[in-house]
Parts: sequence; structure tokens; C-alpha cells
Amino acid sequence: MGIRNSLRSIAGRIVHGGRLGDRGRSPAEQAGRDVFYLIAEPGYPNYGDELIAAEWLKYLAQRYPESPVVVDCARPGPAATILQGIHPRASFTDTLRRLGTENPFPYDGPIDDIAGFVGDALENDGLAPRYAMGIRLLQHRVRGIHMLGGGYMRGDWTCNLSRLAVGPFAKKHGIPAIATGLGLMPLDRESLEFARESVKMFDRFTVRDERTLGALNGGESGAIIAELAPDDCFVNGLKDCYMQDDALPGVMMCVQSDFVADSERLHAYAASILETWGIGLHDPIGVVECNPLIDRPIYDYLIAHGYDRVRFFPLAEILERGFPAREGQRWISTRYHPHILAAAKGCAGSFISVDAGYYDVKHAAVLRMGSHWTKATLGEPAPRPGDGFTDPNLPERYSRQIRQVADILY
Repeated sequence: MGIRNSLRSIAGRIVHGGRLGDRGRSPAEQAGRDVFYLIAEPGYPNYGDELIAAEWLKYLAQRYPESPVVVDCARPGPAATILQGIHPRASFTDTLRRLGTENPFPYDGPIDDIAGFVGDALENDGLAPRYAMGIRLLQHRVRGIHMLGGGYMRGDWTCNLSRLAVGPFAKKHGIPAIATGLGLMPLDRESLEFARESVKMFDRFTVRDERTLGALNGGESGAIIAELAPDDCFVNGLKDCYMQDDALPGVMMCVQSDFVADSERLHAYAASILETWGIGLHDPIGVVECNPLIDRPIYDYLIAHGYDRVRFFPLAEILERGFPAREGQRWISTRYHPHILAAAKGCAGSFISVDAGYYDVKHAAVLRMGSHWTKATLGEPAPRPGDGFTDPNLPERYSRQIRQVADILY
């Protein structure tokens, strides 16, 4: 903690390039506050993060086409390419992400140290002069801050979780700040304490899963600081999110290879589910890629084991044409957003458990939102598929719920 205390002691002395400007004045007293500032995680890319950012940009393009929108994410270059043209005045930066990773502390080190630096730098750009212009934009041009949904922050990813420090910053400067549809698990000890204190500073803070909700609202004070809500992908009711293709296979798979030590075993188990469902070597199968490279190996496995009608859907095609789900399909997925979008389309399916503390929490959230998919666990018999959403009106209902929270800002 010594370095952090030293940083705090110099925070009031270092002024990079002269005076600090209008810090301390309320936004109402400052001219030129015209920017909606979105914090998200497109650009890696990973389909759910791109989807959520795109849906919010669509929403703002409808409501505020003339207002500048800044998206703060880890990889603004790819994000700008993927999301180009959705909002006419969108731009991309990585200010908060850089502050969380370029500081005197270890990568994913103690959250109090990293978040303390982020908070100090947001007040004094002299602590991070390479990012002074981004910090000054936050200080002087932002009319509202919105932390978009997703699972990009969790207790052990402290460089990412430190972005919650923008909440106390916004509170201090009178800038409206909301968060919608986040999932923060796993979250415990110092990270949980930090998250609770930061969440209190937001005007509204919603989460998509009950485990995150219970953790944030489980403090000694018993204060309710977070609310349960649907995933942010529903902000526009999933309108125009699906691929229009009459030749989509009747069986679809999305199986990642990064959360299990033995991916060959995972792929063999996924193939055993196909066998249980009566899917043969010559039946059409689609393989969906949400995260490039990581989701490709199951395709190669199927081809190597004699499946000869397998169609690969690369992420780039999905981003251009929409998600390849249609009514009547059966799905196998380890990933969360394919579960949501396919189930919301009415598709039956099973999700494979690959991580109890992270992915199982997310899949449980989809079950709460309306899916009836069955859980498949490595080493256990392959299940039959469960139904998708049985109420076709849920996406529109969720859209209204999300927008009601966002109305405080927009």
C-alpha cells in the first residue's frame, strides 16, 4: 500500500501542462458537456460484447443521432471497425482500460491499489499524462456515463474491475452514471468490498444474474444497491439481430476451448450429445464462432471424426449478417449469448458446463430469463435438449425494462 499512499500524496502537487482546469465545478456550470460516455468491451472481439455495444449504439442513434458518443473499451481500433456506421457520431477510446493496466502496480494486482490509481488519475491527469486528453474529456465534456452490460469485469480481473472507480468520480462531479446488465462473479474479499463501495455511487446499477445481485446487496448494512435485470442484448428486443438464411442447419454448436484443461475431452463429450440426439455423420451441423480461434477447434474435431456436412459460421459473418438461429433448431453451447439468442428464438438445446464460478452463473441467468435448456456436465450422461423461451413477448418486455432504467440518463 506504500506506493499507493505515495501516489495520493503527490496527486495534489503534479499538474501536467499547467492548471487542472474546472475540476470541482458542477456539470451545470460547465459549457460543452455534450458526450454520452459508454464503458464496454467490444473489439476483442467476442460476440456478446459486440452485440451489446451495437444494440446500445442503435438505441442512441435513434434517440440522439446528433450527440457525440464515446465508447471506452480495451481495443478501440477493432471496435471502431466492427461498429462503424451504427451511430453517426460515435468514437472510441481506451482511457479507463489504460489507467487500469498502465500504473505502478502488477497486472491484476490488488484492487485497492489499481482502483486507487484510476480514481486519482481521473482527478489529476498529471498522473497519467499519456492519457490526459481522455481524462480531460471525462472531466469537462461528459454529460452522462453508462457502463454497459457484460461479463468483462470480475473479482480476479482487477485491472478490468477497476473501471468501477468511474462511479465515485461521477458522483463527486455531479455526472449522472448508470450501469446495466453487468455480471461481476466471481467476486469476493477485497474485490467485493471495492465493488460494493463503488456501486453505491451510481445512480442506477443493474445486474443480470442473481449471484452478483446477492453479493452486492449482501453487505452488513443490508443496503439494496443493485437491481436484477435482463441482459443488455434485449435493449431493442433483439430486432434485426438474426441471420436471414433459409439454409441454416437444424443442429447448431458453439463450443469454446479455453475454459477446460482437456479440450479433446470436451469435444468428445459434445459429439456424444449429438449421438444421443440421433445426429449422424452425414446430417447438417452448424458450428458458430463467437471468439475467433478459441471456438474453431470443435469444427476441426467433427471433420476429423467423419462428420461431412458441417458448416462453419465465422464471427465476421455473424457480425455482418446476424446470429444464425431460427425456430426449430437444436443447440449445444458452452457460451452464454448463443444460449440467450437461440433460446429467445424458441430453439431447444443444452448448455455444457465449463466453469462453475463464471459460466454456470451466466447460464443460470438465461434460465431465469426464460430458457428451459438442459445442463450437460462432463463425465455425466448426455441430456436431451430442453425448450427455449416459450413466451415470444419476453424480448420486447425486457426491452421496456432496460429502457426504463436508462431513462434516468437518456
